[in-house]
Amino acid sequence: MRKMQQLGLSLIELMVSLGIGAFLVLGVTTVFLANRDSAEVENSLARLQENGRFALDVIRDDLFQAQYLGCNTGEVFVVNMIDDPNSVGFVNSIEGIRGYERDGSGAFAAVPAATDLAGAITAAEAAQGARNGSDILRIRTIDLMNSDDPNDPLLTAMVLPSSTTISIDDNRDCDIEQNSQVVLTGCNLTAHLFEVTNAQTCNAATPPNPTTLEFDNSANFTTTINNTYDTESQILLFEDAIWFVADTLRDRNGFDVWALYRDVESDGLAPQEMIEGVEHMQVKFGQQVPGSTSIRYVDPSDAELNTGINADGVVSVRVALLMQSFDPVRNSDDQRVYVLIDEQVGIATATGFQGGLHSSGRVQREVFTTTVMLRNAPEV
Repeated sequence: MRKMQQLGLSLIELMVSLGIGAFLVLGVTTVFLANRDSAEVENSLARLQENGRFALDVIRDDLFQAQYLGCNTGEVFVVNMIDDPNSVGFVNSIEGIRGYERDGSGAFAAVPAATDLAGAITAAEAAQGARNGSDILRIRTIDLMNSDDPNDPLLTAMVLPSSTTISIDDNRDCDIEQNSQVVLTGCNLTAHLFEVTNAQTCNAATPPNPTTLEFDNSANFTTTINNTYDTESQILLFEDAIWFVADTLRDRNGFDVWALYRDVESDGLAPQEMIEGVEHMQVKFGQQVPGSTSIRYVDPSDAELNTGINADGVVSVRVALLMQSFDPVRNSDDQRVYVLIDEQVGIATATGFQGGLHSSGRVQREVFTTTVMLRNAPEV
């Protein structure tokens, strides 16, 4: 009886099969790892771009409302009644935009004088550490108090030069409080900025909330409104907003987390963190050349810009932000030099960069730039 012949793989065939299988597995693994790395890079870049767009959007919102003063917009002369002009700046002027340059060592440019930034920046340096080499943008703006009707609140009685109080029909959402800074404005080319000195009783849940605003000399150096305002005039909540980059004191993947901050000096609150991942900010002002339709973009410290009332001719603002991610997705440390408008930001081990330094590392960075035309720029 014949034995059945048994068939199988030889050792050589088995080794060849294993080799081919290992090669295929290696290829699949390589493709998987490459796709994973690509997805991580794309996700990191998407978050970076989203943060960059949002950061520019929040600054743009303030710039769009800068210098808005009701029907006086573009022509008004603001009379500042507040006793501490350094707390609000822009004394007796239609100017609504200022910028302050700070070099890599932390020194401010000579003009405009940064003394009126002392409160906000000193607090930031103590709590967060306002970043050297990064510009500071200051915007005089108006909070419309979340009203659907931009004419609210309105006066319920005329204001005369002899008036010591102002009566309004509604304190919408109870935004006006004691120590609030408000602007009384009509259509007579003059507005008055004063601090409310009396306590306000208000319930946002049961509108309207008519109230009386006082402006005695406990916070105002003058209590005389040397103008007449009719009942179509408005009371607008004033905001002196300062934008700067500071350290959040947080750490992520070994990186200090820097962020864009907004500080309203008149609200008595700490600077508010707006968006993290902002390492540096640079600004340029588009100034209309006197007697011409041409616009020149200059640094906030430009001598001609800071001469006389030339700053009133600012018609646009260019803002550049250096954004960083926190995911180590690069193959090597970031050694690039970034250009923000015309200022260079270099790596932390370098020196001599006027625009400041970044923290290098295997993270992504990108520069985001926008130019905003001021809707309420005065005619000069």
